[in-house]
Parts: sequence; structure tokens; C-alpha cells
Amino acid sequence: MKFKVIVGKIEDYGKVDKFIEEVFDQFDVKLEDEIIVKPNFLKFDDPMNGCITHPSIIKAVVKVLKDWGIKPIIAEGGFRKNAADECFSAFKLKEIAECVNLNKEEFIKVEVNGKSLKNVPIAKTAFKSLNKPFVSLPKMKVHGLTKVTLGIKNNMGFLKKPAMYMHFKIHQKLVDLLKLFNPALTLIDGVIGGTSSEMRTKPIKHGVMVASNNVIAADAVAASLMGFNVKEIEHIKLAAHQYKVDLNLIVNENIEELKIDYSLSFLSRGLGLLGT
Repeated sequence: MKFKVIVGKIEDYGKVDKFIEEVFDQFDVKLEDEIIVKPNFLKFDDPMNGCITHPSIIKAVVKVLKDWGIKPIIAEGGFRKNAADECFSAFKLKEIAECVNLNKEEFIKVEVNGKSLKNVPIAKTAFKSLNKPFVSLPKMKVHGLTKVTLGIKNNMGFLKKPAMYMHFKIHQKLVDLLKLFNPALTLIDGVIGGTSSEMRTKPIKHGVMVASNNVIAADAVAASLMGFNVKEIEHIKLAAHQYKVDLNLIVNENIEELKIDYSLSFLSRGLGLLGT
């Protein structure tokens, strides 16, 4: 599959609409009449804190999809049962699209037959869209177990909570999960990024967005922009090897001036060591 990555320098959320319109125009993405839009709503929070996908990005994507004659379904679970519902209501997303709290749905066990993940319970709405194109809108932020949580890890929102069963060998399991969920388009929100930890983020004004029709490529560029050595982030490295994505061709000096170093708090680093 031919893929490319677009990095946008965006100073504030009032300017995301134009970038997102340009992204959809540039990518020849094969979409269906009805598709899932999957943000990261880990918890209900002020979107300027760097923890969750900013609603302006979701609204801009929904608008483009509607203009293209596509019905968007905003679907997310979150850490707590009601997290997604709180976000849907507070950000008035129900006024623009159908919204589904995946945590409250029936879950269906699906065979994965991956190297580490053999089967997994996924929400009914996600099951109906299995192996179909969807749009992933992850947040650019750090994570104690995986160093970064971007597009590949955003797929965990489709699973039954608590997803502790994913933590052992999490890197390979995330790669295995790509067999079920591989977004047609990934747009990573790094206008305000999240450093320190995944749950209690410290906002960092980064002013970037990353878009790609390949989630592995998107994550590789985003992780590099966060100051990480991509080849030291296990799930990205494993995914690149399995899906034959050459990281050397993706991450280059052209993004050097946009890099900002993100870091994990001492506690998050400790949890990461426990989860390896």
C-alpha cells in the first residue's frame, strides 16, 4: 500500500479545519457510506489539558465526512464507564453526529490468532465495522507502559474494560490488534500534547498535527516529534517489521525543528517497568 505522512504546523485549534480539509483532499482514502470516527476520550477532561482529543478536530472531521456524503459515527469507551458520554454531552457532539459509548454495548469475542493476542472481546458497534475503514483521532501523549499512546494504541478503545489482559506483552498485542482494526486515516492531535503521564497529563503547546493513511507511519513520525527514538518504542518497531514499513524512510530531518521532548513522570516510568 502506498502511504504518506503530512505534518501540519498549527498554532491553535481555531486553525485545524483548513488542515483537515487539505488532508482529506490529498489522501485517496477509500471510505464507505457509514464509518466510525474514533477519538481518545480516556476520561472527561478539559481538552486543553492535553489528555483527550480536542473536540474541534472531531467536529472538523465530521463536517468533511458529511460534505462527502458519509455518515460519521463517533465511537469511544474511555477508562470509566461514563467517560465517553460525559465528553459527548459537554462538547455537544451529539448535535452533529450519532455518538456511541462503546463501554455500554454488548461485547462479542473475536478470534485474533495473533502472536500474543488470541481472542478479544470488542464492542458491538466496533464488531459491525470490523476490517472496515475508520478514522482514528488519537492524542499525542505519553504512556507508562508503551512510552507513547498514539494511533496504534487508540484501538484499545474498542475493547471491553478493564483491559488489563492487554498489559502482559502489550507491545505485541497492540500489533496483533491491527489485524482487526487498521484505520484508513489517522490524524494525531498534537496542537496541545500531553506529557508526564497518560491520565494526569501536563499540557505542552506543541502546535502540530500528524496525518497519514498508514497508522504505523503516523505513529512513527509523531513519536519522533515527541523526542523519542522510534526504534526504541517496541510496538511501533514490531508493527513496522510485520507490515513492512521502513522507518528510515519516514522519520527524517525535515521535522527536526518541530520536535519537543516529552517525558514520563517518575511514577509512570516505574509502572512501565512493571508492565514489561
